[in-house]
Amino acid sequence: MADKQATIYDVAQAAGVSIATVSRVMTGGSVSAASRAKVEAAMQALSYTPSPSASHRTASHGTRRLALVLSELTNPYFASMAAGAEKEARRNGYSLQLYTVNLKNGDAQAVIDRLIEQKPDGAVLVGGVVEKRDARSIDNLLRLQRAMPLVTIGPRIDELNSINITSDLSLSVRKSINHLYALGHRRIAFIGGTSDVRSSSIRERAFYDEMERLNLPADRSLHAETGFLPQDGEICVSKLFARLSPGELPTALIAINDLVALGAMRQLQRMGLSIPQDVAIIGCDNQFFTSYLNPPLTTVDLHPEEHGRNAISELITAGSGGSIIPYSQISECSLIVRESCGASLGYRQLI
Repeated sequence: MADKQATIYDVAQAAGVSIATVSRVMTGGSVSAASRAKVEAAMQALSYTPSPSASHRTASHGTRRLALVLSELTNPYFASMAAGAEKEARRNGYSLQLYTVNLKNGDAQAVIDRLIEQKPDGAVLVGGVVEKRDARSIDNLLRLQRAMPLVTIGPRIDELNSINITSDLSLSVRKSINHLYALGHRRIAFIGGTSDVRSSSIRERAFYDEMERLNLPADRSLHAETGFLPQDGEICVSKLFARLSPGELPTALIAINDLVALGAMRQLQRMGLSIPQDVAIIGCDNQFFTSYLNPPLTTVDLHPEEHGRNAISELITAGSGGSIIPYSQISECSLIVRESCGASLGYRQLI
């Protein structure tokens, strides 16, 4: 570090802690004695002296308000994320303002204009506002980036100079496919989502890649793209089973999320099919209702509440440090095995 000034990120790496922990040490926040000692030792070794104007800018002169921009709170995935974010903001003495952007009604620009006008100390963006891939959406995000620090949750947007937190979405699909494959399934369908949404297109691509790697059928007839709600799951199942012959029907479904899985389960049962005896199903998000379904739903936990907490922590740290150094946190997902996948039935004999 002889030829350049150490940064808060250098201190965090040397101390073996998160930059949020370093920030709390600098601002007198709650930190364990062991972590505080590590940070102080690293700061001394690196001759790190935080700039008073930078390290206290948010605490002394900011609004102590942060913004969370997400899709509708009626989706339990976003509600869980908001709960984690709100707890972390309150723990650090900040208020959290919620804004919603729906993917379909195109109100992102109005929300971004309002944020720029109200000038919170920073914003966490997730869902509709960061999922679209068109040029207009990127331009709006760049305007917001010039006005305040940003943390995005979801697939990284290369054009943004922001901190990014994301789950390994490809892995979520691969884990589901390989679990079903180990149970003997060879005709697996992927249902829900839309290809113009970043996270959906990543999962779709992972589905085709993993099916091809396992030498399984990966044609378009085994993918029904409709949306993200329970009624979309119903539509997907109706479409799949109407257009395929009996020998082509899937024995297992992977849903884009638990809401789509919920609708799919209802439609399968309405058609007289048993889950998992006739068709196995796996969702994604591990929403609160999944263990109460009949049968309980196997799903992938993306840990949204943890993402919400981490995003606020990183945003506060970015404000304390005075500038954003873009980087990505990529977290693993967890497969939660319940009855809907048929694991308790053992290996499925090929028909």
